[in-house]
Amino acid sequence: MKFNLKLNRLGARILAVVIVLLVVSVGGIGFYAMQVGGRGLQDAARQYETTLSENLAYKLNSTFNRFDGMLQALSALVTTRFTSMPNPEVADIVIPQFGAQNGRFMNDLGVQSPEARSLFIIFNPDVFGTAKTHMVGFQRKDANTLFMYIDEKTIPAAELVDRKNPSTSWFWTPLDTKRPYWADVSRTEDGGEIVTYAMPVLIGEDIVAVAGMTFDFSFVRETLKAVKIYDSGYPFLMNRNLKYLYHPTLSFDGPGFREVSNGYFAKYADDILNKGKGRIDYPWENDQKTMSYYTMENGYILFVSASIAESLAAVGAMQRAVYIGIAAVLLVAVVVVIVFSRSLAKPLQA
Repeated sequence: MKFNLKLNRLGARILAVVIVLLVVSVGGIGFYAMQVGGRGLQDAARQYETTLSENLAYKLNSTFNRFDGMLQALSALVTTRFTSMPNPEVADIVIPQFGAQNGRFMNDLGVQSPEARSLFIIFNPDVFGTAKTHMVGFQRKDANTLFMYIDEKTIPAAELVDRKNPSTSWFWTPLDTKRPYWADVSRTEDGGEIVTYAMPVLIGEDIVAVAGMTFDFSFVRETLKAVKIYDSGYPFLMNRNLKYLYHPTLSFDGPGFREVSNGYFAKYADDILNKGKGRIDYPWENDQKTMSYYTMENGYILFVSASIAESLAAVGAMQRAVYIGIAAVLLVAVVVVIVFSRSLAKPLQA
């Protein structure tokens, strides 16, 4: 028997009404779902980038806190041995004795950290004079070599307390502020990068010495370089002066955050420093980009940079899925209505 899909006038009207109702209902539901889902995905992307910047900061902080613990141990070593300020007149006797008694401890402390390149205690030249440097210290070339004793003659005491010498700011800044100080990245003779971290050692209100260390900065680069954000995003790190400590294409010696790209980012600088953490959306080369940032305990600022288009790529996929779903529902509904329209219309015509 031949199946005839020809519709009478009433059947056509029924089909039209059903299709209109389906389009309105299914389309409305689909549009609402896209709006809600899109906002949800946008919020999820923001939360992901913000959380990623915080997690990376926490990861680096865990190592930096270990460095802090090492210097706290050195500080305790001094204050345990000297319960009051040593007499400068006998410094040439008591400080070498202190070094001989505690050199093994300092060496073992440094070995525990593969990033450590030197550990030292330099007694305050403002107290003990600048004729010579009173210090105890050890250094090594890399993680696979032994720590060797540092010759204090290579570090003139007068230069250490020269406030006009930026290369020794790691020493005189703790003296002036009574606070720990993280120096900037500096180059080694073999082209590596190290950072000096130092803190004052106090007996009462007086600074008896500065405890410090240098560490290999490559672990920061390796940690951040391994992180991939979507297709083209990346993390980067800046110091408290908004100079680049790590960036895939920019260097510490080059323009800082305020100067790069002809000063384009300078308008965001104060907010970054004042707020401590947040997110910035900005246009960039026919694209919308975003930076999520988090300030670490030592003043370093960890950024996560990403393309908004890449972060919201799932929104487009969701929209396509909804459109396909709507089309499929309408197609099935139309076929069903066409098949049954004649049987539905005949009783109404009788």
